[in-house]
Amino acid sequence: MNELANLQKNTMSSILDIGEKACKSAVLDGMPERFASLHRQGYIHIHDLEFYDKTYNCIGLSMGDLVKDTGIQVSAVLRKLYRGIVSLTNNQSGGIGFLNFDSDMAAYRMDESDEILTEAFRNFFEDLNVYSRKGCEMPYTTLNIGCGVSTNARRIAKAVLNASLEGDCEGKPFIFPNIVFKYSRAINGAESSPNFDLFQMALKGTASRMIPTYFNCDTPFNRIANPNKIGIMGCRTRVVADIHGETSGLNRGNIACVTTNLVRLAIDSNHDFQVFLEKVGALFDECKDLLLHRFDTLCKGAAPIFALEKELYLDSAKGREAAFRHGTLSIGFIGLWDALSELFDVDFSEVDNLRRYQGRALAVLRMMRRKVDSFIVQSHMNFSLLASAAEATTGIFAKRDYKEYGTRCKSASKGFYTNSFHVPVDTPIRLFEKIELEAPFHELCNGGCISYVELGEQPCYNIEAIQRVVEYAIKSNCNYFGVNFPLDMCNVCGYFGKIGDVCSSCRSSNVLHLRRVSGYLSEKGAFTDGKKRELNLRRASF
Repeated sequence: MNELANLQKNTMSSILDIGEKACKSAVLDGMPERFASLHRQGYIHIHDLEFYDKTYNCIGLSMGDLVKDTGIQVSAVLRKLYRGIVSLTNNQSGGIGFLNFDSDMAAYRMDESDEILTEAFRNFFEDLNVYSRKGCEMPYTTLNIGCGVSTNARRIAKAVLNASLEGDCEGKPFIFPNIVFKYSRAINGAESSPNFDLFQMALKGTASRMIPTYFNCDTPFNRIANPNKIGIMGCRTRVVADIHGETSGLNRGNIACVTTNLVRLAIDSNHDFQVFLEKVGALFDECKDLLLHRFDTLCKGAAPIFALEKELYLDSAKGREAAFRHGTLSIGFIGLWDALSELFDVDFSEVDNLRRYQGRALAVLRMMRRKVDSFIVQSHMNFSLLASAAEATTGIFAKRDYKEYGTRCKSASKGFYTNSFHVPVDTPIRLFEKIELEAPFHELCNGGCISYVELGEQPCYNIEAIQRVVEYAIKSNCNYFGVNFPLDMCNVCGYFGKIGDVCSSCRSSNVLHLRRVSGYLSEKGAFTDGKKRELNLRRASF
């Protein structure tokens, strides 16, 4: 069973699977039993378990951290950067985010024409879509752009967006890098702003390729930081506040995360909301202790850590503990609405019920955020609340719970739990209403979150409609936002559009079906079991 959509089934993945299972089993056997038991029983999922004592999760960087020679042209920079990414991605468990990519790249020689720049980025993106991570995955790479206003930074942003729009040598969309457009009304959101034209280019790309997604620098909780020093890492991770240093995501990241199964706690609470809140709080206490144990284990480990050796992490020269104290320890959650459905026996495929119970849902998140904030005071560590991506756990939790609880857990019968605080995917709902319902949760999830709207088909460069939706999410204070739709391409004739089993143009069944899963694009046949079930139930907003 796939645990990742970004996984090629090959010789390396088959060997890796055997090794990972052995490592995970050894880690569980070696940790305190109370933590191992919670994981085995399905109350929590310890992410990247095989890396428990070996390395951290993700990191935010500047270009100069991996390519220091500014006297070379962009094409040479990108070749060096790719080698640096491959080295780094094989020495950590999560993603690499370049938080100010366009401005960083502007520091290098730019003798090339715009056309050559775009082609250089297309070649770079082709390289990033090689399975160079572990021999069976693509590197989880995110480029944040949009806030660079110099001539060269703008040229870089245009080249990145054009390369993404053009696709690979066959015209197919690139899976990686994940491209994030950092929205700031003063810089790119108003017609009079210097980068408004880049925002229009970004919207064109979103309408055609679902890329880029949008990070909102203007929310009250993001305005605390310099927009050039924050951004997205991986599929949604947000690292901003640091009690040990500057408010910035640069040269730090998430150390480790654990996801809590809210649905199982709801079943155990026997329809009592107050008991449920108490159980959530108690489980968060356990998660705090687990993450501190993992942090101590990592700091005491013997395995070399590439990011520290290369001084990519803040205070690397002072040792592991001094460096990693700048990182975050995240507690995530899955199945908020599923849990409330079990507690109150309510069908949330009715929008009116979502509105009626939104206050309860927010009460759960506020309680969790208070707990996480209290952990910061208690431990003097950077704890955060994460709206988990839950790519594998969405199905793993549901399958395990259905086996144990059977029909007592109605939510498990569909084969997956709904991600984080997202509106259930089978709920018929208007675009703007979905944004309204999800937006208040963003401020509470300081470790990262995302909201999507689901369209029935590719919007065919309908930039004005996409702009209205994106701007509404921005004004609603969504932290991070994307637009989903079926992205299909015939591999024989190149026809683009919504395609069923066979191409409507040439009748070939050789069709690429791309969808977004947990923050990045993937061929839908590669989805995990839980995500496949979710995909089958997704309904387009209207």
